[in-house]
Amino acid sequence: MSNNNNNNIPKDDDNFLKEFLKEFYRQIIKIDNYTKVENILAEWVQEFFIINDKNSEKILRLMENHEEKENWFSSLIGFLYYNGILINDEDIIYTDKNKSLKYYKLSIDKYEKDENKKLISIYQLLNIIISKYLLSIYYYKDVILYRRDLFVMEHGCPENDHVMSHNQFENFNELKMINLCKDEISVMENYFESRDNDEYNENQIDYVKKKELMDLNNLAYCYQYGIGKKKDNFKAFEFYLKSAEGGNSCAQNNLGYCYQNGIGVTKDENKAFEWYLKAANEENSYAQYNLGVCYLNGFGVNKNDEKAFEWYFKSAKGEYSSAQYKVGYYYQNGIGTSKDEYEAFKWYMRAAKGGILDVENILGDFYLNGIGTIKDEVKSFEWYMKAAERGDSNAQAIIGYYYQNGIGIFKDECKAFEWYMNAAKRGNVDAQSNLGDCYKNGIGIYKDEYKAFEWYRIAAEEGNLNAQYNVGYYYQNGVGVLEKDLEKSIYWYGKAAECGCRQAQYSLGFIYEYLEDKVKAFGYYKKSAEGGYLESQVKLGFFYNCGYGTKKNLKNSVYWLEQASENGSSLARYNLAECYELGNGVDKDEIKAFKFYKESAENGYLGAKFILGYYYVSGIGTKINIEKGFELFNEAAGRNVPNNLDDDLVNDMDRINYWYHRVTEEDNKLALFKLGEFYELGKGVCQNERRAVEFYKKSAEKGFIDAYCKLGYIYSHGYEIDINKEKAFDSYKIAAEEGNVNAQLALASLYEQGEGTEKNTEKAIYWHEKAVENGYIEAK
Repeated sequence: MSNNNNNNIPKDDDNFLKEFLKEFYRQIIKIDNYTKVENILAEWVQEFFIINDKNSEKILRLMENHEEKENWFSSLIGFLYYNGILINDEDIIYTDKNKSLKYYKLSIDKYEKDENKKLISIYQLLNIIISKYLLSIYYYKDVILYRRDLFVMEHGCPENDHVMSHNQFENFNELKMINLCKDEISVMENYFESRDNDEYNENQIDYVKKKELMDLNNLAYCYQYGIGKKKDNFKAFEFYLKSAEGGNSCAQNNLGYCYQNGIGVTKDENKAFEWYLKAANEENSYAQYNLGVCYLNGFGVNKNDEKAFEWYFKSAKGEYSSAQYKVGYYYQNGIGTSKDEYEAFKWYMRAAKGGILDVENILGDFYLNGIGTIKDEVKSFEWYMKAAERGDSNAQAIIGYYYQNGIGIFKDECKAFEWYMNAAKRGNVDAQSNLGDCYKNGIGIYKDEYKAFEWYRIAAEEGNLNAQYNVGYYYQNGVGVLEKDLEKSIYWYGKAAECGCRQAQYSLGFIYEYLEDKVKAFGYYKKSAEGGYLESQVKLGFFYNCGYGTKKNLKNSVYWLEQASENGSSLARYNLAECYELGNGVDKDEIKAFKFYKESAENGYLGAKFILGYYYVSGIGTKINIEKGFELFNEAAGRNVPNNLDDDLVNDMDRINYWYHRVTEEDNKLALFKLGEFYELGKGVCQNERRAVEFYKKSAEKGFIDAYCKLGYIYSHGYEIDINKEKAFDSYKIAAEEGNVNAQLALASLYEQGEGTEKNTEKAIYWHEKAVENGYIEAK
């Protein structure tokens, strides 16, 4: 039969159909993953049509109308009916599995019924091979998988294990020994071009000898795994040896495997390497892969990453998918070759198309981060989805995250929850923790703190840091549990903290600060701060400032406040401004202080707005701007200054606002004193002893006696301010001499104890009596 196009099909379309047949054949011979073979082929066909701008329905009709549809294209027609054809470019998929089976058998039956079994063209041969392949998958997929899994069942399948050769040969009449696991198109083409030449017939390999060696290898395989024979490793080794010595490369590789694992012979890694090398030199891709494993691990040869890469690369070029995966990994990490992420991506993609499932997640990551290819979140989603749909729990968790955050797909929190649940039920710890987040925050499901706690607990027990932290949080706050339990909270925070969870370290610091164990609190804040946790850096600055759990060190305090400020903390900027204002740990600089207060206020810290307003009305570090200052006071308080503080609706913020406005008056000593009290007691503002002292000093300088008494107390009992009994004595003495009863009592105590002055009982009695005269009533 002629190969000329005489069936009214355009030449370009006819050439495309022939190319489609060849490429489909090349695709099936390199697939190692029989579990998903139909999906892999269907995806390849879809991609092949897209690349070539073809429509599946149109291609199907072209093949069905081709005069050689039975001889050349029946296998492809059957495949399209089996997997579905997109009708009219719409989402209508038409399948007919009965029709597909009929087409699969068509070319085979026609060939078998031909007494001469005469092959007319390469396309007829390719069609028969593809049909037999697809029929074997159709009928015997489970059996094939069982045989392929025998090795895994017996030996496991670690990443770096050696592999056995499992090539399959078939005789097509005068075309001898076609390898059904290797691209033999060139052999076929040579045959059809020269089959009538005597030279070709003379150069044919001795079929009888080749088949005998192949049969010996297959027999050994049967003895090794007990397929149709009683399992006998010694006989398996014997037959592998005979076949290998005769030159069969598959047997040579399998013999190496026997020596490698001590199957039917004493284990000998050196001999294993020798046999692998013989087979590899005969272009056996499995043996080439095995040599890569040998050089990687030093089996029978010295370790050599460059040699390992070299042999993996040869195997990969021979279309062995596992080797392609290895080559991708080596390029990605620069092992045995220069690091090249573009090459890594290329080889990972080839491995994925050959059915290596682990690569799906890798390609998802590459597309997400633009590694070796253009960043493409949609393709990243597609590759992760492939892995997710086959049950990979890691991919399912990632798909959940993609749906939750709208990465590569429209945001859908309900689907996110579903995928998290799928992964969680398969034991994926991250997904279990994410389910806790979903129930905690009502993401894709109703809010339920108790269910959130249960999922967090499950994940926490498996070591998930986020879950451990949240279990600690729930016990600390009594959320999702019957009652608070600080002991359990500390336990779970501790688990997460040990593994480097900075937030858990901060929480432990917070709890120990609450329990007044400042040393432990400082230790956890320090670990967390050194790990970059912002709130801990602020806390550490405060602890160094006050000398909590460590020696007071104002320079260290400034250092950590600067770190937190650079990381965006408005509170740290506020505290840093105070350091520059007062010269704590740095040279006093009111202009820098103004700058940091302004930045802190602009970032929303209310306390900074009050101080910034005070700077504007007082002209500290900037020009006086009373209007701007009042505006900031009102912003900080949340409303305009009240006219009457006796109103029941007035709160602490209103009172602070009121007294800040009064600071602008000429006689402002009471206003300054009142502000000092607010900061000393932490009413409406954060407690700040240093700030209180500054206001008390200003008030005292203007002659407000009670301010001296307050200064005396802070100098005597301060926590931020260094205790200084001499300064306390001086301040109390001024207030006492002006009649302040509390100062008189305090002064009497200092004289009695000899603190801040020489001990003097007479003066102690004198000041005590003065206090009584001024109204102090002693308790009886």
